[in-house]
Amino acid sequence: MNANKRIGNSVPADFDEWWNAPGEWVEEPNQRRNGWSGMMRLRIGARLYYIKKQCNHLFRSLRHPFGWPTASREYQNILTLKALGLIVPEPVFHGARRNANGFEALLVTEELSGFSALSDQTGLDLPARETLAREVGRILGILHNAHLQHSCLYGKHVMARWQDAMPEIALIDLEKLRRPVLPWRAARHDLDQLKRHQFIWSESEWDLLEQSHRHDLRKEQER
Repeated sequence: MNANKRIGNSVPADFDEWWNAPGEWVEEPNQRRNGWSGMMRLRIGARLYYIKKQCNHLFRSLRHPFGWPTASREYQNILTLKALGLIVPEPVFHGARRNANGFEALLVTEELSGFSALSDQTGLDLPARETLAREVGRILGILHNAHLQHSCLYGKHVMARWQDAMPEIALIDLEKLRRPVLPWRAARHDLDQLKRHQFIWSESEWDLLEQSHRHDLRKEQER
């Protein structure tokens, strides 16, 4: 089904309705972790929703030795970052169940309206690139001060929305967010990863990002 085709204004109310809702695959189901996971999008009225559907796509840890749906892990990570005051996808529905097919899980979020990926922020003039670098550094400083590591920080997972001459920054794809045993590794891992995969900032502009990041880390630690 084309995502632009409306199905009415009634938002699904339970697991079955979301699971069976028509939509368009934006990430076809792929086999991982001995199960599968995929992402659909669905327009209902004026709103666009993203539906992550999974079956037996589990994360294992000391706390969850028998497995925990990665969609449930991402839902908890979204709530964690919302509590820090960061912009993340707004959760609409989350649920998990066991049946004959195994462990099914859903995470439904609203579209981040007006945002586009960092990797799409091309054609900006120097002042805008510098402003964007500082704001991304500030947001990542808040994340890392909480001893959290995004773990998948590519340009497509950092979103920007411009309000006049100032960008708002959102973080997405939070399935792998974690607290490393050594907190200092969180910042180093994420910054190194983002630097390797970004193509909009020069070295001097990247230095502004790191300066803003360090400043916000110190500011938070001094409170």
